[in-house]
Amino acid sequence: MGCTDLSRQWLEIISVKGIGGSRWVRLSRTFSPERVVEMLGSTNGRRELGRLIGCRVGLPDRGFVERQISLIEGKGYGLVSVSDLSYPELLREIPDPPPLLFYMGDLEVSAGPMICIVGSRRASRRGLVTAGEMAFELSRRGIAVVSGMARGIDSSAHAGALKSDGGTCAVLGCGVDIAYPQENAALAIEISERGSLLSEFPLGTPPLKHHFPQRNRILSGLSLGVVVVEAGTESGAMGTARWAVEQNREVFAVPGPIEHPGSRGPHRLIREGAFLVESIEDVLRELPPCGRIVAPPKGHTAGISHGAFTKDQHLLLSALDLNPKHIDELVQICHISA
Repeated sequence: MGCTDLSRQWLEIISVKGIGGSRWVRLSRTFSPERVVEMLGSTNGRRELGRLIGCRVGLPDRGFVERQISLIEGKGYGLVSVSDLSYPELLREIPDPPPLLFYMGDLEVSAGPMICIVGSRRASRRGLVTAGEMAFELSRRGIAVVSGMARGIDSSAHAGALKSDGGTCAVLGCGVDIAYPQENAALAIEISERGSLLSEFPLGTPPLKHHFPQRNRILSGLSLGVVVVEAGTESGAMGTARWAVEQNREVFAVPGPIEHPGSRGPHRLIREGAFLVESIEDVLRELPPCGRIVAPPKGHTAGISHGAFTKDQHLLLSALDLNPKHIDELVQICHISA
């Protein structure tokens, strides 16, 4: 981890106040980061840069640069720029890639195939189980799972991926040194140890509301496709799906009970052309060929092993699903006493 020379140069460039990263990224197609830094050092150079990007260009904030480098090098964080070879290739292709990614953990996780799983913060038990099982199956087949570490579906997706040997990546709407939400502090540590935490926001940046819609383009940009599991029609998960369409990524949606508010988002996506997902095979079928995707281990089945159960217990297990059943209903289905 730490800083490359290119990422240091980019850190100096983005420290110029009042100019968005997208303008600098467009300019980098004409000038190298090193050349831009040189131009920032002179009045004539800043005037020329201002003419090219269409706004006044001030001096870099040297104090900000030094503070960030001190934190990165002193506490084991990493920083990679859009000009570095180790920058995630799929993310580099989007129209508005972040010029810098701050990270904690193993950036190599983002070098292989990835699928984004997102959904409601107020998810049902059914949605949480679905997200966790899908993430587990993707992970054990060599596909890393990307999500936003929010409550609900996101957290369940990360946890499911961590149960396998594959990796997971959390993209944050704050600095990677801030655990948000706070109850996910332990999850953040585990992700950083077995995957990576990523953010375009500098260290110490708080989780401000407007950061999250901006963050969502990175979730989809890193991924071959986005799977939506339970979401309202105006939710952040739906915003991520819209980014996926703009970035030419696949969009998948898990249908649900028609009376559940969380089904409205996925159902709308399906009506608009998203792939309907009933099993992980529905996702794998639509992905481009990926060399690291592997078949599931022979003889392995997810879930509970039923070998040690009695006949009545088998009956009861077969009657249970993710929709709650009253005990009287179970008595009638199983033909056993309460």
